[in-house]
Amino acid sequence: MKVGINLPAQFPFTSTDMMLPVYEQMGADSYWAPDHILGVFHPGLWSEIPLSALAADPDAFYDPFCYGAAVGQKMNKPYGISVTDATRRRAADLARTALTLNDLIPGGFILGIGSGEAESLTPFGYPFDTPVANLEECLIELRSLLDEGMMPGNPTGRMGLPLEAEGRGKPAVWVAGHGPRMLRLTGQYGDGWIPAWWMSPTEYGEKLDVVKGHAAKVGRPAPEASLLPFTLFAESQDRAEEMFEAEPLGKLFGLFAMGSIWEANGLQHPLGNDSKGFIDVIIHDLNPDDLRDLAPTIPFEMVKQVLFIGNATELAEQFEGYAKAGLEHVVLANLTGVVGGMDEIMARGADLPELMAVLRDL
Repeated sequence: MKVGINLPAQFPFTSTDMMLPVYEQMGADSYWAPDHILGVFHPGLWSEIPLSALAADPDAFYDPFCYGAAVGQKMNKPYGISVTDATRRRAADLARTALTLNDLIPGGFILGIGSGEAESLTPFGYPFDTPVANLEECLIELRSLLDEGMMPGNPTGRMGLPLEAEGRGKPAVWVAGHGPRMLRLTGQYGDGWIPAWWMSPTEYGEKLDVVKGHAAKVGRPAPEASLLPFTLFAESQDRAEEMFEAEPLGKLFGLFAMGSIWEANGLQHPLGNDSKGFIDVIIHDLNPDDLRDLAPTIPFEMVKQVLFIGNATELAEQFEGYAKAGLEHVVLANLTGVVGGMDEIMARGADLPELMAVLRDL
């Protein structure tokens, strides 16, 4: 299995400068950055969360395309976006940017794209009423622009940049598909599949089979099977549970679990149990005092349905099931320090390379 790393694509850039050589030494296979404007922490609670020692503002995300032009010069591995959406950025802009970065970055470029999340759309005036339809239209145009160099049926709308970079081919398109329509679009138009929601290994394998089936129907190769797991290293899962109970604001990650998971735990999601979790939660719109009261009531078991938690051995056991289900390229988003802060980050320093070594053998 290949192992990619989600970089700390936030201000200040010194965090990236410090961590990239470490990841290079570990032998990461790819590097990624999210396309968020807002983050997953409420600014009104940020100072109470241990990770705040690393950054003054939880929403200080760099534009990942500009960021990629900078970090891509520091290594010779593929760089990807995890992921952008088709509402803020149209196909022609995405195609030109993808071709530019694929030419400028020695390791090549991967355009991760999905239907988007409310937090980076509605607060900034973007519509969020037909996100999947927007994505389908974008993928049709994007595939034509990257494969043929022009808009579908319109040679005037063309790309002048080379469609392939010497030695690394075309920029790849990886789709963050989860529901039936999104899985179809992944198979029809994607070079890779990069889901980010938690799902069981069995569900992962079933959805991957659906993606492969749609790819086969249109005569395309099966997309590379990836996963973007939000991962937190700890001495053990049991120790992690103790830490989350001691620092319950970390349990607010449970907000990003779908309402059906809340209902199964006998709880009511603040947005209702029809909430889609990551897709529709804008934590900034919720009252920080209410969140502070809510956090201790969220069971740790529910947090584990958003985050992958444990030591290197425990995490390897979790990911082994996905490998057996077809996972080929995992992209780790390391959230260690959400509880425990810098002390925990330092204490768990050896866990990531240990996990990466095991994953490569799966």
